[in-house]
Amino acid sequence: MYIYLFLLNFQRKYSYSLQAKKKLSLIFLCVIFGIVLIDLCQKSISAVTIYVITPTFYRISQKPDLVRLCNTFKLVDNMHWIVVEDSLVRTAVPSTHLNAASPKDRKKYHIKGSNQRNAGIEWLRKHRVSRYHKGVVYFADDDNTYDPRLFNEMRTLNMGATWPVGIVGGSSWEAPDDPNRIIGFWTGYKPFRRFPIDMAAFAINLDLLFIYPNASFDYKHVEQQEGALLSQLGFKSAMDLEPRAEGCSKVGFRRIFSRGAHFLPSCELFS
Repeated sequence: MYIYLFLLNFQRKYSYSLQAKKKLSLIFLCVIFGIVLIDLCQKSISAVTIYVITPTFYRISQKPDLVRLCNTFKLVDNMHWIVVEDSLVRTAVPSTHLNAASPKDRKKYHIKGSNQRNAGIEWLRKHRVSRYHKGVVYFADDDNTYDPRLFNEMRTLNMGATWPVGIVGGSSWEAPDDPNRIIGFWTGYKPFRRFPIDMAAFAINLDLLFIYPNASFDYKHVEQQEGALLSQLGFKSAMDLEPRAEGCSKVGFRRIFSRGAHFLPSCELFS
């Protein structure tokens, strides 16, 4: 009788122990699966290539402007820099150097950089790695400063995104009014435009350049080149863009004015 009770008690303890082990094993597998899933998501985001198109032209401040921009881009992973015009500094950033002439009568239209940006767009259309390759396209002028964290913000966009910009349009900053969804913009220049944003205030999904193969910049829409392109890419207004930079509460870009600075006549000591 005692032997029977001992065996019964042992069987129950062993059964409970086995069930506990199964539960612990299941919990352990769930934790491992969660860690792997998070790691895969992070790798998927970092796998998105950011293509930065920078139009540039010769001026006395061109080289220092490009050096400053290059130093920022070296802090950003998985980026390809497309510099379009006549000068490219030595850089560790993966880059492509293109040339595109501006119209001879460009002063008539008061528009700069459209042909250069279009050359960058066409290069992307001709050199896509595969239809499954994920990318983001951003237009970064060489006379601006950029926070490297801004580029991580744009990696997760769906179709197009926007964020605040600083020292632009005669204002210390420009941004959407509401942090949760875009219902209007605070801007000092023509606030009633369909796209009241700066060239550096938006980025787009690379896929859009293939969905809309004829979308490009032009020399017709003076001071409205942003809207001229975005409207061809399926956006009805800037309200269709996704707010980034913590609900458009952080400024990740600021304009500087080296192009407009006055320099004394001098010779170049180093080329």
